[in-house]
Amino acid sequence: MNPHVMVQESIPNGEFNTKPGPSIDSFTNTLASGGRKKIVGVFYKGNEYASQNPNFVGCVEGALGIREWLESQGHEYIVTDDKEGLNSVLEKHLPDLHVLISTPFHPAYVTAERIKKAKNLELLLTAGIGSDHIDLNAAAAAGLTVAEVTGSNVVSVAEDELMRILILVRNFLPGYHQAVSGEWNVAGIAHRAYDLEGKTIGTVGAGRIGRLLLQRLKPFNCNLLYHDRLQLDPELENQLGAKYEEDLDAMLPKCDVLVINTPLTDKTRYNSLL
Repeated sequence: MNPHVMVQESIPNGEFNTKPGPSIDSFTNTLASGGRKKIVGVFYKGNEYASQNPNFVGCVEGALGIREWLESQGHEYIVTDDKEGLNSVLEKHLPDLHVLISTPFHPAYVTAERIKKAKNLELLLTAGIGSDHIDLNAAAAAGLTVAEVTGSNVVSVAEDELMRILILVRNFLPGYHQAVSGEWNVAGIAHRAYDLEGKTIGTVGAGRIGRLLLQRLKPFNCNLLYHDRLQLDPELENQLGAKYEEDLDAMLPKCDVLVINTPLTDKTRYNSLL
């Protein structure tokens, strides 16, 4: 990847994480590079929910919790949810903004055309994980820094994966829908409801999220397998109770549940993976 484009670390679900890290350094360094900066944040609207949780800052109303700090430093901070089309608020501010902050669940799509319009742009920051809403080749050609917050939501994702495994294996959703509609058809649920204990769970990828998932599955007494480019340290494998499978094709038939914990790249697309 061009050295101007950096995929960097750290910001959790809806909250701005101010602990030191590469992406925070990129942000503060950009602000400190001289002069008054114009920062535009593109977030979803919190509406009535914004006032119900003071830590819910990843919305328009919360503005990542950094408005007071930015404005105290003399910078201009524009926050909007309006990001689509030539008449959008984002489009209006493109020509003179210096920093654009976006989120994975309400991304501001940064195309090559938008980068050409943004003559003062220095930093594209994702308040979360992922940069697939940005044309990285165009950003690299323009000498921009692209930063994300890698690792910020790994616990949330691992817990979400565990929840989904339990929901699927226990056949929970049909039972829930029965309860809501006042039905009582035990056989309709039980014929596809299983214990997680004794099942074989495999993860393709054993990075931050994959390891946390294996850690959370261990108490369920599952058979845990993982495939990755690199084998984990034997001591960590023992702690997780997981077995390394070098051959993905050999691992797949062994699994009752398979979880994909890899970024989407040319090497991990379906056809390449199999």
